Amino acid sequence: MRTYIICAALWTMSIVGHAAEKPVRFEGQVLEQRGDTWTVKEISPTEKTLTVKVGEGDAQISWQGKRIKGELHAAEAGLRAEAIFPAEAEELRRVAEVSEALHRETVDKGRLVTRMPNDLMPDMALWDQDAKLVFKRDFLGAPMALNFIFTSCRSAKMCPASTQSMKRLGDELDKNPALKSVHLLTITFDPETDSPGVLNFYAKGYGINQARHRFLTGDPAQIKDLMRHYGILTVRDDGTIVHNTALILISAEGRILERREGAMFDAVDVAATLQMYQLPSHK
Repeated sequence: MRTYIICAALWTMSIVGHAAEKPVRFEGQVLEQRGDTWTVKEISPTEKTLTVKVGEGDAQISWQGKRIKGELHAAEAGLRAEAIFPAEAEELRRVAEVSEALHRETVDKGRLVTRMPNDLMPDMALWDQDAKLVFKRDFLGAPMALNFIFTSCRSAKMCPASTQSMKRLGDELDKNPALKSVHLLTITFDPETDSPGVLNFYAKGYGINQARHRFLTGDPAQIKDLMRHYGILTVRDDGTIVHNTALILISAEGRILERREGAMFDAVDVAATLQMYQLPSHK
């Protein structure tokens, strides 16, 4: 036992020293979750049991017993786990299946990939801010409004303004019981950074009604294809992402209804438009 403790301590010290230069990728299972302090059994690369600190967003998610992957960083008190994503084999298989089918469709469409009004929304398999894997089918049956952002956006007139507009829309929808089933979806186009925990913390910071408004992240290749289908363009420049922004309204059957360019919109008008497209059973 003493030999194991010494070896584990030495390994942790070496990881901390290495992580000071760059993060170390890891995969493991969360054995115990006590707020922001977790006990994780590593699967890769060392199969050792670690105690790690996590961010506030991850602390709010039920990760215990789940297989995860992420990065280990050096911290004054030991190790800190960041960029945490689910790593259950069956979930990864289902994500890969959707990603591959979507990419084939993207390639087949060529230049005509952007979807227009009356086209069906593309399929997706992404994790929300509670690390729950969700699919297109989970949101059918009621209208939805969808946009794209990234949480570290530094332009107040872009992603922050877009999220504030979505917050106002959610507040407007909450006033009308007839619109209780309407979904709001926000997909990050920076999935390498915007893990479920980061999105959870971000949504909480804006006072979002998270029962209605889901923030989605996942396979970067799948998200890249989704952006093409929804006409979202990005260019990395000077450490940030330059991009356009739009609000896409989608029917209960999953057909694109309207596209409104820009980060800001009239929440009252959008809520009224979504009410027009309610299925009779949801009115």
